[in-house]
Amino acid sequence: MPIVSLSQGNGAINTYALLDQMVTVLGTTNMTLIPLDGGGSSSATLNGTLPYGAGALAAAYGIRNDAGAVAVNAARPQEHNGIWSIGNVTTIKITCSADNAGHTFGNGTVDVPFSCGAWIYVGEALGTARSIVAKYDSVGVAREYDFRFGTDGKLVMELYDEDSDTSEIATSAGTALTPFIWQFCVATYDGTEATPAINLYINGASVHDGTSVETGAYVSMDDSAIPVTFGARGPAATAAQSLQGRLALPFVTGKALTAANVTTLYGIGRTLLGL
Repeated sequence: MPIVSLSQGNGAINTYALLDQMVTVLGTTNMTLIPLDGGGSSSATLNGTLPYGAGALAAAYGIRNDAGAVAVNAARPQEHNGIWSIGNVTTIKITCSADNAGHTFGNGTVDVPFSCGAWIYVGEALGTARSIVAKYDSVGVAREYDFRFGTDGKLVMELYDEDSDTSEIATSAGTALTPFIWQFCVATYDGTEATPAINLYINGASVHDGTSVETGAYVSMDDSAIPVTFGARGPAATAAQSLQGRLALPFVTGKALTAANVTTLYGIGRTLLGL
């Protein structure tokens, strides 16, 4: 039976009501939210734990490593008020089982708005770049987007035009992540290719407002055959390209979230994680 509410202090957490509130904020356009509400199991599939999304966007995800699918309980699931986080060690990651057009936000000519993010717990000292949400081949032949943090712990959002081998990259100007605590990381993009507005947030606060650096003449992201991954830079990511720590409530949605939206999601996530 799914957990609907858990006591916490003098109150109760209505887990699914809060997840419904998240969905309302994220919208219904190409939205995927992974609450991992099924906990641990000996199966690699996450299908039974994904009630949020449309059609295939909600149905076909699994826990994987370089060798292929692994049991969910191999990812050290931890329960938080009816949702779960996974321990993303070595090359363990959540990945869509196949490429899905709903995770692509450019067609080689024009882009459309989208946002992505997750709660992460960086379980190591800063010094290695790690991906949070990516649709990006780690060997560099089918790149669309990569939301990550750099060696300095600052958030980075890269949009890549594979046809012309060009990119738009936004990087946090000042604030860096802090290891060994939970933090909510979000990137938003307004879909305007010529003058893209990319915003980055940590814990609901803006750490980068709007601008990006263009390399070459960026036109638009291209629809590749690479599935989206959470906690790693692509399905073939190496340990050096995978988050070392924990991951919870990852999402992708086809809208540019506002600052108010991000603040709301942050508050809901804090309650769900018991922070």
